[in-house]
Amino acid sequence: MRRDGEFPKRSWRRRWIRRFTIAVTGLLVLVVAPLAVILYPTLKRYSQESFPTAVSKRDRNLQDLAHLRRLPEVERSFTAENRAAFDQAIAAIEQRAGELDRAGLAMAAAKAVALADNGHTNVLGLAGDHGFNAVPIRLGWFADGLFVIAADDDRRHLLGGQVLGVNGRAIAALVEALRTYVGGPANLAREFVPNLLISPELLNAAGLSETANGSTFEIRLAEGSAASADLAAEPAKYPSLTAQLWPKRNLSPTGDAARPTRWRHVLDGVALPAYLSRPDTNYWHDYPAADLLYVQINRVSDQAPVDTSRYLSDMLDEAAKKPIRNAIVDLRLNRGGDYTLTADFTRRLPQLLLPTGKLFILTSANTFSAAISTAARLKHFAGTRAVLVGEPVGDRSQFWGEGGLTLLPNAKIAVRYTTAFHDWEHGCGLSQVTTCFLLNYVYDVPAGSLQPVVTLAPNFADYAAGKDPVMSGSHAPAGTGPGALKRWTRLSPASDSAPRRWSGCRRHPSRR
Repeated sequence: MRRDGEFPKRSWRRRWIRRFTIAVTGLLVLVVAPLAVILYPTLKRYSQESFPTAVSKRDRNLQDLAHLRRLPEVERSFTAENRAAFDQAIAAIEQRAGELDRAGLAMAAAKAVALADNGHTNVLGLAGDHGFNAVPIRLGWFADGLFVIAADDDRRHLLGGQVLGVNGRAIAALVEALRTYVGGPANLAREFVPNLLISPELLNAAGLSETANGSTFEIRLAEGSAASADLAAEPAKYPSLTAQLWPKRNLSPTGDAARPTRWRHVLDGVALPAYLSRPDTNYWHDYPAADLLYVQINRVSDQAPVDTSRYLSDMLDEAAKKPIRNAIVDLRLNRGGDYTLTADFTRRLPQLLLPTGKLFILTSANTFSAAISTAARLKHFAGTRAVLVGEPVGDRSQFWGEGGLTLLPNAKIAVRYTTAFHDWEHGCGLSQVTTCFLLNYVYDVPAGSLQPVVTLAPNFADYAAGKDPVMSGSHAPAGTGPGALKRWTRLSPASDSAPRRWSGCRRHPSRR
């Protein structure tokens, strides 16, 4: 027998629980379910199917192509037209699967993936000496062309020579031919050309060499004479990469990454300019003048002993005690990372400068991904005091990123795919909530154009002499003389939005 009032109490509790459950369910339906719909395409991962052990080269390649064919299931940068072209390209590669060696498969896959036309969506690690053979020289781009910057001891006479052609093709024609193997803007594809030119294996796969065992380089030697150098390929010394290898790193002779042991480098014995002195240090700073802060960020990633955010915060606290008028942020060697690590820095640095000061942001085609985000935020928060200097960044200001990578199951070739949109020119709007990276609604800014106000690239003679045209001998952000700092500080996107060229500095060659 129940006591008086027991039933009504239980009935009230049941009603309360039922209403609470309905409210929570409603909340899930109204908030969590739409959020899941938004996040799922961004967080979706590449399907990993199992294949039986393949005996023949043809069967192995077909399995790899079957895996690659699933790329559009996760890759969100494809337009309907580009996806159709990708499907057709894979079908065409399947027809010759029995003929392709690993280099042939890698280049064919790269050409198909590049149809997405997105700088972050590419086959990774196509570089001589990393899983593919290489001739014993290394190359670097300058305003006046492509030059030999490192070589083994037997080829030291080629150091400083300008490469005019390879295997009977002029450099301009080779750049054009290799353009289709890298998605994104043309200057990004050009940036990676040195990786491909040193590998006869990769050139042969692209139909740009009759043999995979060597290449013939036409070179104007440093002393002015022309030479034809037949260079035999050597087997790769390092395994294949699952990330992009940026050739600009080789411009510095410091560290093991720059060249094999006993090789010669153009800058051996030369006092290095600041930007090439610490290429493997993620972040560091200096005060070239009493009122000038110079910060180089080579990777938006933590590095011991102090993580990125803490280092940059401590640096700004230190700089706040000095009479800082102008600042330089050098991103020319920065291939990206996690842009949230520099978010506070990009907001605080412009506040540190005097009202009449300028913030110079140095970029190149090696400025990529999170480095582009960092440049955009610096420009936005500095406003008219920001001056972009150097070469165009390595991707568009609107690009697809995030995502991940997958390996072709047999060839172990890495493919990068993307799942979230970034717009560092206009900022992401609410209408883009199903495509934009969600963190961008916290961090992105409408920075406008990221084209340099001053277009500037070093020519080879300056480079070989250890000079940086962006930082003059007097350590001012200048091109040609002591008065250049004053000229630069008068520049701003508001007053002078057209690209400028100073006398004595060569504009970068035009790009398609």
